[in-house]
Amino acid sequence: MEYLIGFIGYGEAAYNISSGLKGEGLDRMAAYDAMENDPERGPRIRERAAEAGVRLVSSMEELCRNSDFIISLTSPAVCVKVAEQALPFLKEGQVFCDLNSADPVDMKTIDAMPRPAGVKFVDVAVLGSVPKGRHRTKMYLSGDGSQAFYDMYSRWNTVVKILDAPAGGASAIKMFKSVFSKGIMQLLLEMYVPAAACGVLDQVVELTKDTFKERSVEAFAEENLYRTLVHAKRRSAEMDAVARTVEALGYDASVSRATAKKLKILAEQGYMDRIGDAKPGLRESVAMVVKDTRKTEEG
Repeated sequence: MEYLIGFIGYGEAAYNISSGLKGEGLDRMAAYDAMENDPERGPRIRERAAEAGVRLVSSMEELCRNSDFIISLTSPAVCVKVAEQALPFLKEGQVFCDLNSADPVDMKTIDAMPRPAGVKFVDVAVLGSVPKGRHRTKMYLSGDGSQAFYDMYSRWNTVVKILDAPAGGASAIKMFKSVFSKGIMQLLLEMYVPAAACGVLDQVVELTKDTFKERSVEAFAEENLYRTLVHAKRRSAEMDAVARTVEALGYDASVSRATAKKLKILAEQGYMDRIGDAKPGLRESVAMVVKDTRKTEEG
């Protein structure tokens, strides 16, 4: 193959990754971007490619037929369609790699697509800011192409980890991490905005600022998750009151409403009586909820 890596889509992520790899000495890179000749976006694409030493090719077919590792970096909305177009061009020994922030279902769909014998697929979850971490942004790998991608990519001073999971596993990690990273910001907004409206923002910040100062999120969950199960009924009533307060001030309370709803669902499982004086940790508490959720679905 002429190129070690071929990028389908050459936007910000592909540019930053390729720039970092160029700095490590990799010069066998190419890219195909359907917007290369667009009057507005084209000049930027060409400028970035030249800076990173990436050759722009005229078609997806040319890129796919001449690259060892084909990296899809388009968008989650079109990742399945891109895979459908690219896979028929590949042959034994090549690896199709999806680095889009897509959901696990899409990754499983791509993995199940017909493809030439010997062509492998790797679901790559990129965890962190690519403009900041560039090629060294942490990546998790799943799928039958994971080892091949790891062997290639780890040579360039990168941070990659293979998961013992089929395609979809890596994307699942990124998706569920987003529940925390994106959800917590909405929770903080729902706390800070009405607090500011009441003139007590500084006091609320002061009361919560050191929550994770002396312990990790994991340690916090180990100590407190079971309490949510035991006290779900009382806490659901408290969150109903919180929601009413926030709404009375004229602000959205959807996070508090959702919290109250989930607490009510937990309360229906009778954890207070079942757990008693025991203090199950994070994993034991989660296992109980998983088991009860399955019972509910089957019932």
